[in-house]
Order: sequence, then C-alpha cells, then structure tokens
Amino acid sequence: MEFFINNVWIIPALPLWSFLSILFGRALNVYENKYISLALTAGSTFIGFIFSIFILFYCINNAGTNHQYDILWLDTRDLKFSIGWLVDNLAAMMLVVVTSISLLIQVYSHGYMEQDKGYHRFFAYLVLFNFSMLALVLSTNLFQAYIFWELVGVSSYLLIGFWFNRPSAAQAAKKAFIINRIGDFGLLVGILALLFYSLNWWANSQNTLLEFATLGQAGSLALVNAGPVLFGFLTLGLLLGPIAKSAQIPLHTWLADAMEGPTPISALIHAATMVAAGVYLIARLYPVFELSPQTMTIMAWVGGATAFVAATIAITQTDIKKCLAYSTCSQLGYMILAMGIGAYSAGLFHLMTHAYFKAMLFLCSGAVIHSLADQQNMKYMGGLRKKMPIVAYTYLIGTLAISGLLFSGFWSKEAILSSLYTQGENLLLVIALITAFMTAYYMFRSYFMTFEGEYRGHARFHKPSKVMTMPLIILAVPSAITGFIFSGNLNLIGIKSFDSFVFYGHALHEAHTDLFLPICSLIIALLGFLLAGIIYWDKLKSLYCNCFDAIQRYTIPLYRLSVNKWYFDDFYNLLIKYLILPISEFISIFDKYIIDGFVNLCGISTLYKGKAISLLQNGNVQTYLVTALLSFIAVIILIFLIFII
Repeated sequence: MEFFINNVWIIPALPLWSFLSILFGRALNVYENKYISLALTAGSTFIGFIFSIFILFYCINNAGTNHQYDILWLDTRDLKFSIGWLVDNLAAMMLVVVTSISLLIQVYSHGYMEQDKGYHRFFAYLVLFNFSMLALVLSTNLFQAYIFWELVGVSSYLLIGFWFNRPSAAQAAKKAFIINRIGDFGLLVGILALLFYSLNWWANSQNTLLEFATLGQAGSLALVNAGPVLFGFLTLGLLLGPIAKSAQIPLHTWLADAMEGPTPISALIHAATMVAAGVYLIARLYPVFELSPQTMTIMAWVGGATAFVAATIAITQTDIKKCLAYSTCSQLGYMILAMGIGAYSAGLFHLMTHAYFKAMLFLCSGAVIHSLADQQNMKYMGGLRKKMPIVAYTYLIGTLAISGLLFSGFWSKEAILSSLYTQGENLLLVIALITAFMTAYYMFRSYFMTFEGEYRGHARFHKPSKVMTMPLIILAVPSAITGFIFSGNLNLIGIKSFDSFVFYGHALHEAHTDLFLPICSLIIALLGFLLAGIIYWDKLKSLYCNCFDAIQRYTIPLYRLSVNKWYFDDFYNLLIKYLILPISEFISIFDKYIIDGFVNLCGISTLYKGKAISLLQNGNVQTYLVTALLSFIAVIILIFLIFII
C-alpha cells in the first residue's frame, strides 16, 4: 500500500489533466461525444477514489501515519516556499469523502445536464473544482493551502454562474465571490501577520515555511512577539476565511443565493465539500487557534448563533433548495461550534456524516426539480412518493439522518451535544437542542410538503432516469450507517471510533456514556417530527388543535423575521446604499476632481508655460535681439526702482 501513499499526487493530478483535456479538446473541436467528457471526469475521480480507499486502510493499519513530501517552489534569500502533499488520518478521511461524493455526483450530473448546451463546459468546471479541493486537502503548508483555497473559490464562482444568461445566477455568482473575498482578505492578513511575528523561527528552522506540522511552535513564538491582544486579532483574521467559506454569520447570505447554480453543484460544492473546507482549514490551523481562548470562544458562539439563526430561517422557506441551503448553514454551525469548544473529533465526525446525507438530500431535490420542469416551490409539489418512490425514500433516510433519528446524523450530533454537556457549556447546549428541534421540524416539513398528500402543481411529471436514482441509493447507505460504524459500537474495519482515528492531541473519547442526553435528543427530534406531521401530513392533521391558530396570530412578527431571513440582506443593501456607495462616490469625486485635477493642473500649467516660452523660440534673430533688449531694460528699471524705494 505504500505505492498509493508515495503516489498520492496522482489523485489531484488526474482531475487537472481531465480539465485540460476537456478544455482543449472542446476548443479545438477534437470530439463531440458527451460521454468522453463524462468518462474523463468520472474516470479520473474513480481512480482517485480507489487510491483514497487504499490510503485510508493504510492509515488505519499504521497508527500515526504522517507522510509529507515537499518540493521547493520559490527560493528567496530568507524564505523558501514549497508545495507538496501531506497524508495523515485527517487527509485520508477527507480524500475518501471528496472522491466518493464527487464520483456519484458526476454520474448523476450526466442525467441532470444531458440536454444542456453547456454540458462539456459544466464537466470542465466540475473537474477543475475536484482538482482544487483535492489539492487543498493534500496541502502541506498554509501558503499552498491559500493558493488552492482561492482556486476553490474561483471554481465555485464559475459553477454558481454557470447559467450566466440568467441575471439571478450572474448576481448570485458575484455575491458569493465578493463575500468570500471579504473572508479571504482576513485570512490573508492573518497569514501575513502570523508569518511576520514568527519569521525568525521559520528562517532559523529547517522546516517548510508555514507547514501545518510545526504551525503550533511558530504560533507560540508569534504569541510571545505579538502579545495576546494582537495575536487574538491575528487569529480572528485567520478565522474570517473559514467563516465566509462555511457560510457563517455574518457572511452567510451568499449560500442561499448560490442555489441558482445547477443542483448537482449545490450538492457537491455547497453541501458536501467546498463549504466543509472552512471546517477543514480550522482543523489544520487548530494549533494556532487554541493559543487564543478568546478566539475559540468567538468561534463557538459564531457557530452556535449560525446554527440557530439558519434553522429559524429554514422553517419558513418554500424553495426546497433554499431550505436545504439554510440547513447546511445550520449544520456547519454545529461543526464550528464543536471546534470552538475543543470537540475537535466531534466536529469533523459531523462533517463526514453530514457530507453524505446532505449531498443525497440535494440530489433528491434535484431529481424532483428535474421531474417537475424546474419547479422548486414546495407549495406546488406533494404526492410525489407514489410517482418517484426511490427519491422519496432516500430523501426520507436523509431527513431521518439530519434530524438525529438513529441514522448517521444522530451519532455525530450526539457527540457534539455530549461534548457541550461534559464541558459545562449549558447555554450553548440549550441553543443546540432548540436547533435540533427546528431541524427535525423543517426537514420533515419539506418531506411532507414534497412527497405526501396530493399533488398541487401543474407541471407535467416525468420519472427521473436510473443514472440519477442509482447515486441516491448508493448515498443512502453511508447516510444510514456511517455514524453507527464510527461511533465505537463496532470494530468492522479496524477503527474503534472516529475520535480514535481523527483527533488532536491525544486520542480521547469526547462523548460521555450517560444515556440521558441521547434520549433527550431523540425526544426533541420526535417532537419536531410530530409538529411537522400535525401541520403538513394528512395522516396527522386530525390532531391539529385550534390553539395553533392563536399561536400563529401571536407569532406573526417572528414569522416575518424568519421569512425575511432576519433582514440580513436588507441591512446589507441599506449599508451599501447609504454608506458604502456614498463613500465610494465621494472618493471617486475626490479622485477625479482633486487628485486628478491637481495632476491635470500641473500638466496644463506646464503646457501653457511651454507655449508662452515657445513664442520667443521662433528662429528669428531680430526677435531674439528685441527680447534681449527689452529684458535688459526691464532689469535696469527693476534695479532702479529697488534703489529708489
């Protein structure tokens, strides 16, 4: 198996080769067959998946695997920048998640995008994203990670705005790009500040510049040199990048709008992999973050607030994709909350389980939208379980998983809740439990509105193809069982539990054995299911009480708050309209009339002086003599006046 470790670079290299093959193959009209683009994309990912499986088993059988290989890229007098690849347990887990989900989504995409005119361009963008994400996962240092972090952002921009002829898609792509640039600016400042305050350590050591393996030692020196306050701002800058990429408050508003892209992209980038890159980078930078307790606290509360606020928005969404998008924000909030309280393994465990069931949920929604002629409003759905049972039952499995009802999501979410409980974070625990209730409610609400009852739409229905339903069936398996397998209850593949495989510091079980909290979590999820069923499921509507009418009347302000997404977009629009644009216009006017005016004045004055002097330079000797005589007389008169005065 060492062959796969030593040649792990092949995993991102093949998607890059496929991207170039599709790009130049189409540009040069080498081929027309769509299956060639599909084969290049899926084939490169499949080989990467095989490599990833072998690497995962190698890491399982060889405790503490840490294989790093660096290639010198840029050599200055004091600094040496390198690129390479790092294989450890965390990277092995992420490689399997990214390649397995990407492969299934690529197969699904063939059925979804087959009739689209931009089919080849779509797969070129898709495989470019694969290369960027896999290279990010394998990065050995923060410098290299930042390069591929930005390339992931470019891929996201291209895919969100894939249907660029739609104004809404073009606007969504620009919005995602700008908001992520805000976060990336903070990340870049944090990287430069970290390098500045630890430069001597890197210059005197033999380690690769900004390498993850020794980042903690450099961070300790940076803390001493910068002081706790400046170091806190440094870590907040580093945190701002993951906050934007993982759609956390206040930089979360781009994710729902990003649903304008094709649904397979929503599943791949904005549910399973790209948004998880923020959590992954936090894991890589954990030795630096833990040196600042204040930043860790802020991280935990940002995650908790995002989990709660996004859940409150999701409960009123009627667009099925936007409902799942805000669900993604909420679940990412759980992960960052876990990382902030020190539950490193629990946060990454939820990242893994969430990737599978959320990708499946998005693909299910795509099958529904595709079958209903692009209808996304759940008000015009219903009764689809009888027409598309595979999609309905796989969506139900995903709903059970994310709601914490025994499937994968239960085990990973319970690990987070248990960590909150054992560390005495009672207020955050209450927020997490309330969020769990809302999660079960809005997810079952989406299921009942889409698949149960009577069909309320007018679109002509057609069944999804097998190439779209087979990936759903395959994704349903890990969505159902991975949580249980990695919970420590089994030892099927040599892993006692997830936190004994992916951990920071020492391999400690972060969950407790008390059954009170898991039972409480189950009851809360069941209450969410019951409330959604009473309101939206025909079989439970008979339990509907008149008291709900009164509750609805008194909660109209809260409903408006939710439906208007807590007015975040309105606030940003007002901020742009009444603050940023006036300041920009003032700066533009100042630049145009003051700065440019001064420069132009200098030019004009020089021009007219030159013209005045040029009148004397006409090549006429008589003119020169007259000028000299008049100048002499003027000087004499001036001297005379000076002496007289």
